Amino acid sequence: MTHPTQRQSASATADASAPGITGNQFPPPASSRRGLVFLLVLAMVGAGAAQMSAALLTLTLKATELDAATATTTISISSAVAGILTLIALPLVGALSDRSRSRWGRRRPFLLLAALAFSVGGVLLVAAGTVPLFVLAHLVITFGFVTANVSVIALLTDQLPEDGRGPATALLSMGTPLGALFGMAVAVPFGDNLVPLVGIPTALAVLSLLALALKVRDLRHPERRPRSTAAALLGIFWVNPIRHSAFAWVFTSRMLVFSGVAALNGYQAIYMLQRLHLEPSSLGTAILMTVVLNAGITMLVAPVIGRISDRLGVRKPFILAAAVILGLGLVLASTASNLPMYLVACTVVGLGQGVYFAVELVLATQILPDKTNPAKDLGILKIADNLPVTIVSALAPVLLAIGATSAGPNFSALFLAGAMASIIGGFAILFVRGAR
Repeated sequence: MTHPTQRQSASATADASAPGITGNQFPPPASSRRGLVFLLVLAMVGAGAAQMSAALLTLTLKATELDAATATTTISISSAVAGILTLIALPLVGALSDRSRSRWGRRRPFLLLAALAFSVGGVLLVAAGTVPLFVLAHLVITFGFVTANVSVIALLTDQLPEDGRGPATALLSMGTPLGALFGMAVAVPFGDNLVPLVGIPTALAVLSLLALALKVRDLRHPERRPRSTAAALLGIFWVNPIRHSAFAWVFTSRMLVFSGVAALNGYQAIYMLQRLHLEPSSLGTAILMTVVLNAGITMLVAPVIGRISDRLGVRKPFILAAAVILGLGLVLASTASNLPMYLVACTVVGLGQGVYFAVELVLATQILPDKTNPAKDLGILKIADNLPVTIVSALAPVLLAIGATSAGPNFSALFLAGAMASIIGGFAILFVRGAR
């Protein structure tokens, strides 16, 4: 018979050997690793479906339903507030996850929290009858996506060895585009009916996050919780850019590249309604075509580029090429005057994103300041994905007003600014030291 204290000691020893918790890591065997990667990708697809269907379609439909004349202003305000929430939540959720000593593990409680947020946010979005409720729904959905994203990527870093993350990272990077594809695909039969348009992607997000939470081997952290101090609290939102210059350059590069993506994604639906003169009932189908092209190209390109990058042992040349291609796609979008021309532009953007997603996250995980507690640093890095939403939302009204006519806002100025940001971001990655 084992004494309780012996069992406790054995448990602590087992936890100490768990992946991503202390020094000696024992990654799961190949078979369970494949199952883990599948669940991680499924969770990212689900979270991407709930978030991207809102960003690309349902928020626009709801804002137009509330007041078509002020829809662009409503979306800009809501996106700006959601962007501020993201800036705070990303590092905070990551740090709280790293510091968690819950009996359920470090990541599992936050997977469950993300599922709850998606459920509440979806209900609020469908039911919202005022702009404040609309903004609240956007905030709750955004929080769900942030929490899911940080938790899933932290699990990848926790449980897979650094030299075995390439293919898994490429698959995980396709999660959001595939989620967007799913979210737009379910929109086709339902027109502008918000209940299924919101409900189906939300259900996928909740179920996939619950499945990962139930199946993942997320052991408790055996060490005592670090003492909370004012310095520790401020440290949640800070990485010294001088001491960790590689991290700072990756952050800067990612922020600029994603500014280009935000310029397109954030205003694509309004662009189609006001510039291409599509009817709201056909908006879902049109966006689905753009997502199919984007996700299809990404799925074809990312695994191939990921293998080539692994074989050559280099990342930066691919990131630079991806940023330039993405910028070219935005230039083409700025000149598009009809849907077929715009679809060509989306194809080029998809090619750039496919190359980018295949390699950039691998490079990012190699230069993290604290690899034993990755969620906080990954959360700060993910700010660079979302800060552009706030920046673009703030600058978009000015850019759209440049040369605006009675025909509508100047979307070309917005897309060209995004192209410049993306290309500059590609060149910024060349300053990263410690990675090729």
